[in-house]
Amino acid sequence: MEESTDTPLWRFSTMKLGGEARRLCQPQSADELIGLIEQLKRNSEPWFILGGGSNTLVSSEGVNGTVIRMTQMTRLATPEPELLIADAGARLPHLAKYAAGLGLSGLEFAVGIPGTVGGAVVMNAGAHGSCMANVVESATVLDCRSGKITEMNNADLQFVYRNSAIDPNTQVVLSARLRLKPGPEEEIKKITQHNEEYRWRTQPLGWPNLGSTFKNPSADKSAGLLLDQSGAKQFKEGNAAVSAIHANFVINLGGASSTEVLRLLRRMQEVVFEKHGLHLHPEWKTLGNFSENLADIWNGES
Repeated sequence: MEESTDTPLWRFSTMKLGGEARRLCQPQSADELIGLIEQLKRNSEPWFILGGGSNTLVSSEGVNGTVIRMTQMTRLATPEPELLIADAGARLPHLAKYAAGLGLSGLEFAVGIPGTVGGAVVMNAGAHGSCMANVVESATVLDCRSGKITEMNNADLQFVYRNSAIDPNTQVVLSARLRLKPGPEEEIKKITQHNEEYRWRTQPLGWPNLGSTFKNPSADKSAGLLLDQSGAKQFKEGNAAVSAIHANFVINLGGASSTEVLRLLRRMQEVVFEKHGLHLHPEWKTLGNFSENLADIWNGES
């Protein structure tokens, strides 16, 4: 397991933003992860999980505790022809292409999602009309309070739009079993490539970002369209700006702080509430110490 102290977390953020972690640990297996968490609990030390660095706003003020980065837990296995088992740190774009190469369909949607399996299960990540709920047969989950490992099936996970029954404050996904369907390899690869190219055309991939900022308020209302119609593409706070390509993406123009990002999110919420009477809720999680009040952004109404 790799360990370091006073580590700049911006290196591991897709937005290239974040202060230092007092300690950073990168386990390579479930056993290493479980042993690390047991040790931290015995010592009453605070710890936090970080996946692939997308979908998580890391505070520029840093993290007072141990950050556990999951991206070295990448084991893949295919014990059955239509079953793919992936460790929590496996990245979705790689997994989608891996499945396509096996002639397995179901993960084509995931090629454009810059996250890891663990985070994708927790938030029921989705795109192109599909989501993790459609492919996850079960997930192996560690209850950090009891140390018990359980296998949660699809019904146990209670998937809903961008959420599941897993509590990221007390539970950690170790791996997931994905039930896929065989199909023509070339056709699966073609769809996967199309989805990847669509992402490049419609998202600001040339700029550091965390992926989609806000959840769609309903099935027929797109957060991006609401923001666009409200004029949010003109918004900028310091070096944080709303993308001119897609209004539901916040980009780092270079040297942005988490405070600037939060102020920008608040403005985006306020203008949509003013124009449409709807409160947008962030898709992102947060990590670290924030002096800005997060409650009104994550939970409140404008």
